[in-house]
Amino acid sequence: MTTFCEARPEVAAEDERNRMAIYGTGISKMSVAPRLFDHIFPAIGLPNHKYTAIDCDTLQDPTNIWARDMSLPSALGSCITMPLKIQAMTAVDEVTPQAAAIGSCNTTFFRTDSATGKIIHVGTNLDTAGVGNSLLTVLTGHSTPFPPTVPLTFAPGTASALMIGGGGATRAAIYAMHAIGLSPIYLVNRDLEETASIVEQFKDWDLRPLETVEEAKGALAKGEKEGVRLAAGVGAIPSIEPKTEAEKRVYEIAKTLFEHPYNASRVKAEEGFLSLPSKPVHLEMAYKPRMTIIRQIAEDRGWQTICGVEVVLEGCFEQCYLWTGKIVPSEVREGGRKILRQA
Repeated sequence: MTTFCEARPEVAAEDERNRMAIYGTGISKMSVAPRLFDHIFPAIGLPNHKYTAIDCDTLQDPTNIWARDMSLPSALGSCITMPLKIQAMTAVDEVTPQAAAIGSCNTTFFRTDSATGKIIHVGTNLDTAGVGNSLLTVLTGHSTPFPPTVPLTFAPGTASALMIGGGGATRAAIYAMHAIGLSPIYLVNRDLEETASIVEQFKDWDLRPLETVEEAKGALAKGEKEGVRLAAGVGAIPSIEPKTEAEKRVYEIAKTLFEHPYNASRVKAEEGFLSLPSKPVHLEMAYKPRMTIIRQIAEDRGWQTICGVEVVLEGCFEQCYLWTGKIVPSEVREGGRKILRQA
């Protein structure tokens, strides 16, 4: 497991709390998550645990179905999707540091206060784990769950990253990349005010906005002098042909970064830290279509790329652990990948 999830007690097959669901607008007809968890739960010894998809347009109405369901003794947790992720921040009892940093939550679970015995409803954001685990799978050469002896962070001052986008998914990706030691993180986004707010939100981290191709070239040259390699990237924008000047600028800057020469063959990893990859790694959070415009640009310039489906899968595996305390075995994960890839 990564450090993105807290330790959780294992549940039993006969436990009363055995119901979970995903909530959002129109979700009942388009979510593949119930099929995925129908595959996972019996395989980890929980045949009575059920996961469903339920339409819910708001959490602000006190009679909303999510609040009703979470008050039931059978509730084990929930998955939150659009347009409820921000509303959920104030609908739970407390939020994790990940959710607070990102400003939204997509998963809730229950824990017992050790001092009072009170049941606390907690909101978190597992896009961080989804991004982090997806990148680490390629960077380490191991699938999740990672062996305990495998390093999961880069040594300080060795590896930087690229971030394309500026919404909630961007914040989750920045959180994840920072957690695995990628710094500085170069920000490329069409909305400069949005980028400024991200920099302010994570003001203690080394985030460097790039507004022009010339700035990108200068940043890369500076990184080379500092001995920092551009080793990874995450894209979090829709796969739509750019039309405005701001959108075209994003693609031009991204191409400049992807085209930058990369050679890590002479760099020896410090003991206890990740080695630099043989090729830089780019993760696309968008997955419709599977081969997005940005992903194709990265591949054409020699980067290894990861489809956003992996982020969804890794998030589901982390949700399962939060809810049940059980780590999904590797062979069960592969079955889940087949389900989602065929969806």
